[in-house]
Amino acid sequence: MFENIKQPYPFNNNFKHNLRTIVLVSMAFMLLLLYFQPFGINFMESKDNGYFVLMAGLVNAVVLFVSTLIIPGFFPQLFNSERWTLGKEIIWNSSMFILLIGGFALTAHVFKIQGILSLNLFHSGALALLPLILFNLVNYNSVLKTKITRAIDSGRHWLADDDKASMQNLGQKIQLSSENKKEEFELQLQDLILIQSSSNYIEIYFREGKQIKRQLMRQTLTEAASQLKEFDIIQKCHRCCLVNLSQISRIIRATSGYELDVEGLDFQIPVSRSKIAEIKRRKQKN
Repeated sequence: MFENIKQPYPFNNNFKHNLRTIVLVSMAFMLLLLYFQPFGINFMESKDNGYFVLMAGLVNAVVLFVSTLIIPGFFPQLFNSERWTLGKEIIWNSSMFILLIGGFALTAHVFKIQGILSLNLFHSGALALLPLILFNLVNYNSVLKTKITRAIDSGRHWLADDDKASMQNLGQKIQLSSENKKEEFELQLQDLILIQSSSNYIEIYFREGKQIKRQLMRQTLTEAASQLKEFDIIQKCHRCCLVNLSQISRIIRATSGYELDVEGLDFQIPVSRSKIAEIKRRKQKN
């Protein structure tokens, strides 16, 4: 139990938001008192009852204003949102609860509200719970919205940075070496189209100007994929093919599954059913 109260808890220290919330909660509190008329409060029968509702709303506003705006301003380290815990939240709300009980009890005594005076602390406590619950619900909802918005924005920035990095990578050179390390082939990443296995060799299709050329190299497709693993834009689309996603002009639905079309290439590149969803996602992103 004691470990749980040390857990982080969302705390809203936004001055404008808290001020707006205090005004709205205080108004809602007064309207609920006028509408439901608890503990015999009836502003139609007595002016004192109406004055009590007005003063109760003002007491609520003052207590919340001092507790959430004034005191945190004097003790910023204590009310640091990064170090706020469930235990601190309980103590903070308990303090406001006690202040509200005292304020409502005093107000009831001044205006002689018999329904509250008969069981002063109990009825005042019941009234004090209402604005506290409203205030905490609004604040907690606001904090959650803020966190969700930040998470979404962070995800967008991450995707944007990832896309930017992928486009920058296209200007890099890649190097493929043969199985015996005696042969090396170097080209710009943006010119690579396709690498496909052919028995004990790989066929490298690439652009040279307006022409598409082919280079044969003794190497396995697995090793070629390992040499190019740092480039996210090179993806395995089939057990026998690696493709440069930037070269794909369209994805075709064929009778046997899916195929990739590349401008200038005289054949379509096969895509495994298990790979099509990932290829579509990455192609759309790039």
